[in-house]
Amino acid sequence: QLTVDQIEEVLTAYQERYLVLMKDKYINYISIFHNHGVEAGASIAHPHSQIIATPVLDPKVTRSLRGAREYYKHHKECAYCLMNKWDIKDRERVVYENKEFLAICPFASTSAFQISITPKKHLPYFEKITDKQRKYLADAFFVILKKLYKGLADPPYNFYLHTAPCDGRNHDYYHWHWVIEPKMGTMAGFELCTGIEISTIEPEKAAEYLRKQTI
Repeated sequence: QLTVDQIEEVLTAYQERYLVLMKDKYINYISIFHNHGVEAGASIAHPHSQIIATPVLDPKVTRSLRGAREYYKHHKECAYCLMNKWDIKDRERVVYENKEFLAICPFASTSAFQISITPKKHLPYFEKITDKQRKYLADAFFVILKKLYKGLADPPYNFYLHTAPCDGRNHDYYHWHWVIEPKMGTMAGFELCTGIEISTIEPEKAAEYLRKQTI
């Protein structure tokens, strides 16, 4: 329900806090996330985001980094850039795009209506985002969250950032992106015992449905 300018102000706050926290020599990763709705873990009513700086990398980010690094090592190309090129050409999983960003329902979505907002250019470090890029990112968030609000009747959701660590090492092979995950179901026995998540809709159908939502 925020305007594009208000969303950009939030993104600016993310960037500014990130740049301050990363100066601490004991900080190696900074996690930024937003919880909307009780089912998504929101503990207070008004809209808010959270940022947590840690000396360690979490397993999910570690796996993401490892996969990106190994692909780049063997193919000399960024896996995310190649996926973006494919989705731009194929179009089936694209929900929205502007000059700088692509919003898609990923091929291997871990939940129904999961959306990834990713830079079209190869950008490893979110904290280096330019003023121009930040404006286009705000536009992408504005459109996607409006479509989710209308199409899924204001669902609970989480969104979070995956970016290269601030540990002083070279992570130029990585490609930062935001992930938005509406809470459309509840984890049950199969997910808990196997670690395999079930999505109740194909990403192509989810993207098609969301594209049709006017804002």
